Amino acid sequence: YRTTIASAYDAGVDEEYGRLAGNPLRETEYRLITELLDEYIPENSVVVDIGAGPGRYAEYLLKRNCRVGLTDLSKKSLEAFTERMKNSPLKKNILFSKVSCATKPNRISNNSADALLLMGPMYHLITDEHRNAALQHCKRILKPGGFLFTIFLSLLHEVVNINESLGSEILSDNKGLREQIKEPAVTYTCFQSIEVPQFRCWPWQAQELLLKNSFATIRIRNIEGRGIFIPAGTIMNYNTPAGKAFLFNHLRESSEIPEFSGITYQFITVSHKI
Repeated sequence: YRTTIASAYDAGVDEEYGRLAGNPLRETEYRLITELLDEYIPENSVVVDIGAGPGRYAEYLLKRNCRVGLTDLSKKSLEAFTERMKNSPLKKNILFSKVSCATKPNRISNNSADALLLMGPMYHLITDEHRNAALQHCKRILKPGGFLFTIFLSLLHEVVNINESLGSEILSDNKGLREQIKEPAVTYTCFQSIEVPQFRCWPWQAQELLLKNSFATIRIRNIEGRGIFIPAGTIMNYNTPAGKAFLFNHLRESSEIPEFSGITYQFITVSHKI
């Protein structure tokens, strides 16, 4: 399945790079994530981005004077990043750019990174063995106390699929909602006309997985959160500076309320090596 994922992202480099600027909700996603990066990654840190894609977050960190190494399954994604950076003064702080699966970043040195981004691999690695292997490499690469940023896909997507009429009222019945699908699941999505597998779980299951691999979770943040209830046809109504600011503040204020945790399509965890 890793070959399938590489093929899909090789075909979708431009779409993936542009995804976080496609509409106000995606721009808010980017801001909610970079806000956490700013909080936990000081300038001049050494950061490894595993599953970097075309390097949007890597580029953001380079602009903050971090030294960044990138790996990804998609050769074309990394080539696109290299092309963007070839005439940039930021280029000097790129440590490496290597084609590699998250389960086999063997050439990255032990205890070499202050922070590590695992923003895509954990929802594309569909076996326990592969997820644990990736996290064990993160443990090996991070310095003691280093921070790991991981994005997971929530099972809410599947709950909504079996309850087509659900709307924002699900926010008042989280316990019943979570009882409908209890176990992590593998689903499929079509990207670039290729069926791509995706692993989904609830936040507490992600937390258990991280702890099993010696990472203590200190933050769990919904990414879209209440934004999933905004009708697709109206999202561009927020496409003004004031609208974007309102949307960001609206989603941010509820993004880490425990009873809403997992009421989103994606969530990010911040954990530290123990």
